[in-house]
Amino acid sequence: MSFLNDLGKVGGLLSQFTGASPHQAESAAADLVGSLNTSELAGHLTESAQNFNSGQLGALATSLLGALSNHGHDESVLQDAGVSTADAQAGDSGAVTALIAHAQQNPAALKDAAVDFIKNNPQAVEQFAPDFLKGILSRFSG
Repeated sequence: MSFLNDLGKVGGLLSQFTGASPHQAESAAADLVGSLNTSELAGHLTESAQNFNSGQLGALATSLLGALSNHGHDESVLQDAGVSTADAQAGDSGAVTALIAHAQQNPAALKDAAVDFIKNNPQAVEQFAPDFLKGILSRFSG
């Protein structure tokens, strides 16, 4: 019976989170993301990306590209590394996964991108890998 109670609590928190203000979503995301090391965060994003639709993948790619740019990363470096930014922005899962892997070289950008993505796409949080989802919901106070 406690499993069903836990499911009800998670469902309630998900509902509150997806209806939260961008500031609340950003705060919960920043708290979780700040507690993870770069490889943990990249792993969660890579695992979660398998559950995203092409629109969510494109939004994640946009967040990653914006954060990398804000941290002085030249897009030509990505292309030289074989990462197709156009494919990533179009929602190609392989290109987005390659972009996540590349972003690991810039931990601050990876963290900024994750927070930006969650803030701007709170409805996508239910598609996150279970451990990441639990982590963010545990930090959310609706």
